[in-house]
Amino acid sequence: MSYLPEVLQEYCIDFSNELSVENFIHYGFYKIADAKLKPKERFEKNPEVNPIDYIVIPGLEEKYKSYQECVYIIAIDGKVAKIGGTYVGMKGRHSSYNCGTRKARNKGTCSVTNFNVTEAQYAAIMNDKKVEWYVYDVPLAEAKINVWGEEMTYSAKTYYKYESALCEKYKDLTGHFPILSSNSGVE
Repeated sequence: MSYLPEVLQEYCIDFSNELSVENFIHYGFYKIADAKLKPKERFEKNPEVNPIDYIVIPGLEEKYKSYQECVYIIAIDGKVAKIGGTYVGMKGRHSSYNCGTRKARNKGTCSVTNFNVTEAQYAAIMNDKKVEWYVYDVPLAEAKINVWGEEMTYSAKTYYKYESALCEKYKDLTGHFPILSSNSGVE
């Protein structure tokens, strides 16, 4: 497949020391998508395109598109590779990851996390590993505040509490955070 970019070897990561996703998702997670390569014609139109395509599980398209807080797990070959969180829903989070291109990274215009996760997924897929996304819908939390004498109710962002607590549970079980989690870095 000569139209595909070369795999960066530093992203060919060994996930064997990570927990099995099946042994870790007892908290109400469900599979939302699989990561695959984008079709060849997308590369022919734009060779700089992010190579990852997110294939939503049939029947979950509306859930995928919804703007909501959630915690997600990226599993590579059945192992927990990353625990993350978002307040914009999975479609929004994937749109952000799509900015993690090599061209954008070379210009310094994409986040390190977006780039690292994209490259790790790409390397895994190119090495015939399965990449799956699981999600937990964070319950809506509302708070009341007094703004200049007027009481208001707003949706409090709490996903990061769920994300950090889940990372700590993972660390308690393994002695480390998942290899792609932002607080562990890629080595």
